[in-house]
Amino acid sequence: MTPSHPVLEAARSCQDWLVDLRQQLHRLPELSYREQATAERVKTELSAMGVPWEAVGEHGVVATVTGQHSRAMVALRADMDALPIQEQNEHLPYRSQVPGVMHACGHDGHVAMLLGAARVLQQFSGSLQGSVKLCFQQAEEQGGGTAELLEHLAAFPVQRAFAIHLWSEIEAGQISVQAGPRMAACDLVEIELSGVGCHGASPHKGVDPIAAGAALVNNLTMMMTREINPAHAASLTFGKFQSGFAGNVIPDQALLAGTLRTTHLADQQHLHQAIRRVVDSTAASYRAQAQLNIRKGGSMLINEARSSALAAQCASDLFGAEAVIDFPSLMVSENFGDFLDKYPGLMALVGVRNEALGACHAHHHPQFNIDESALHRGVALHTEFSLRSLAQIA
Repeated sequence: MTPSHPVLEAARSCQDWLVDLRQQLHRLPELSYREQATAERVKTELSAMGVPWEAVGEHGVVATVTGQHSRAMVALRADMDALPIQEQNEHLPYRSQVPGVMHACGHDGHVAMLLGAARVLQQFSGSLQGSVKLCFQQAEEQGGGTAELLEHLAAFPVQRAFAIHLWSEIEAGQISVQAGPRMAACDLVEIELSGVGCHGASPHKGVDPIAAGAALVNNLTMMMTREINPAHAASLTFGKFQSGFAGNVIPDQALLAGTLRTTHLADQQHLHQAIRRVVDSTAASYRAQAQLNIRKGGSMLINEARSSALAAQCASDLFGAEAVIDFPSLMVSENFGDFLDKYPGLMALVGVRNEALGACHAHHHPQFNIDESALHRGVALHTEFSLRSLAQIA
């Protein structure tokens, strides 16, 4: 039986409001760097609570719940952006109303939980031995949004950072907070190939960028199996290969785009050099020209041991020891790792899987949905972690 706890009871009292808010956000998703209406809704809700906020960057928002003083602070974070996916949940009355755009990763729930945390933290502000910064981040799905928030926070005495990701592979009611590497670094790899266009009947008169691109995919895939310790998790995958407009014309351009995911810094550094070497040599062997761009996405996300131990105690006291589970590290990326490069802290995974409700599809799936009972749990965990962190820091 779930233990009685004042923070949990306060969070439970918000549940209907949280569900309604999450569903409204779900109906009107916005892509990365376009979260204007979402940010305005966040500001409206914060203002209604009497929580002061500042606009940070284009669509970011940072709010402050002031406790007994502002000499120590904890930063909480939620991402706001949706994905370019056509939702296939016709049975849901709150399905996306924006063609081709969907909250398929739970960010609508993240925003609702952090706004709920603002509401509950206000109730417990007299017990806060410090203050809390609530960071609403744009563009996480594109690897953006952290730089402007971290620049803003640098002016304040933030000593710990915390975030929650709702997770579709964990049953509702369960939470994972263990220490150590939890998510991979993700770099965005883009290769532009230039050749010489010609008629498909005379390939010898041109330079085929499609052939060069196909060879690159094969060569880079093989390189990954021979230059990285097989005991280290790493992957390079391409999800975009665009070229040409007609079946009988060899085009003059091709574009490859993919992601490099690594769990060791030395591997990441080596692979940046190795990819460049293979791209240059493969393109040259096909007489093509190649331009490689590797852009940093999310950092490796590593939960700090002391913060994880504190979060585990919070979750156990709130929901019972049986709710706290171990869960394997993931090869997905989340740029909250940028926060954890600067501050000790962690990302908690809060389960939202419930097959009976149809909440059993993977993240980024067109039928993704969540068990909304997780929302008040997230609010309670945000709040309790903030209270105990500031007490510990003080």
